[in-house]
Order: sequence, then C-alpha cells, then structure tokens
Amino acid sequence: MNRPPYTPFYNGPPRFQVGLQRIDPATWLKPDPEAHWLPLKNERLDADPQNYYRARPEAAPAEAEALSRIEQAVGRSRSARDEPALVAAGRLVSDDLVVMEDGGEGWTATSLLLTQPTFFSLEDSFDRELHQLHTPVPGGSPGLAGKISRVFDRMPAGEVFERFNWTVQLGEERWWPHGSAMRDRLDSLAPRNAIDELFLRVERQTLVRLEATNAVLFCIRICLDPLRDALADPADRNAFAASWRAASEDALAYKRWGRFNPHVEAALKAMETA
Repeated sequence: MNRPPYTPFYNGPPRFQVGLQRIDPATWLKPDPEAHWLPLKNERLDADPQNYYRARPEAAPAEAEALSRIEQAVGRSRSARDEPALVAAGRLVSDDLVVMEDGGEGWTATSLLLTQPTFFSLEDSFDRELHQLHTPVPGGSPGLAGKISRVFDRMPAGEVFERFNWTVQLGEERWWPHGSAMRDRLDSLAPRNAIDELFLRVERQTLVRLEATNAVLFCIRICLDPLRDALADPADRNAFAASWRAASEDALAYKRWGRFNPHVEAALKAMETA
C-alpha cells in the first residue's frame, strides 16, 4: 500500500465534529497498513500490560464480544496467553481499542487498551462518560458529546462507521500520553531542522455496535509517516498546506498544536525548495 494510507487533509482543516461515514465491513480492519508496529506493540504489552490496559470487571462480556468480532474480521484467533480479552484482541490489530457501554449513567469507557495515545492517558479516559471525555475539546461538551451519544444510541448492529483526525508530531514514537514532553522537545528544535523530525499523524477511528452486549467498540488506528515522504506529491503537499493554514484558532489551541506552526511552515518551505 502506498504511503500515507489515508489523506484526510483533502477534506479540509481539522474539525471537532462527528463526521462519521459508513464503510464496507470488509475494509474495517483489513488491510492494516500499520501492521509493522505490531511486534513492538506486543513487546510493550508483554513487558507491562497494566501500563496500557484498564477495565471494569463487568466489562468482560463486552470485551469477549469485541475479541470475537476482531477475530472474525482479521481471520485469525487470539494467542494462548492468559490475559484479558481486549488485550488479546489488541495483539491482532495495530489499533488501540475502547469499549463504551451505557449502564444507565451515559456512554462510558468501561475497558481500554491504549498503547499509542497522544496527549491523553488511561487516567484521563478510563471510566469516563462521553461528556467528561470531551470536556477539553472545543465545543466538546455538551455539543459534540451529545451528538456522539445520540449516534451510539442509534447505531445499528452489523454496520461499521469511520472518521479521521490528523495533525503533525515530532518523531515516530507512538507513546505520548503527556504533551509537555513533546512540547519541550519542540522548543529545542530549530525550525530549519523540522523537515527531518516532523511526522504526519493520521488517526483513523472506526466504530461498531456489539450486538449481544449492546456495547460500542471504538478502534483507533494511528498512521505515522515522515512529513517529507507523506507530502512528496505536490498535490498532497498543497492540500495539506491549505488545510493546515485554514485551521481555526480553537483547533490550533487544542493540545497546543498551534506551537507547531513555525516548524510546519519551515518544513513545507524546505520541500518546495528541495
């Protein structure tokens, strides 16, 4: 598959909206363009699974159903390891996994496997209801969270829905739970060197209803490509530049992505003059 596998910047600047599209269930988890990340992901899960996984005990049935759906989708079975079903499922796909359930208190993250978060953590997310999860997002609560809740309420079983987020980050490390570490590194990077350090980060989110437990399985696939390679095609570069420059002040302020502006502009200039 050509890189980058997804180019959502053609659809305009980053926005905080639901933006879900139905996709063919056959393309839900296959092909997996980030499968090269699986060996390292599994090494980290082997070394310290509790660093990446949290769950309510009562989430076990939904986890088991999520595992079954993923096994069917990828055509492979879990390993023989004695571990929670969501961890076993996470070994089959590059995606991070979140199980959302509504037990009467609103849609809540009852089980999570997060191996590649950017500027959020298990502590920020586990056992949080949609409105709590989206409070930091511009227009997130009650606006966006309310819309997502209604989507979850109405989501039919058997369908798969997809949406994208995108931005840039420093380097190819996938584990950035705290933004201060990346910002400190950014402050020490001269803009003229940004072309060698910036990566396009595309987050592909897919959602499916788990019919037996009525939970929603939320899959988060992180695609990382060096910005130099991702925007080698002038058409891609122009679309990215136009969308990046059109981002709202709220979008740039969220997680302080706006601090990347000088570095992004320097990288774009370097590519134009190469």
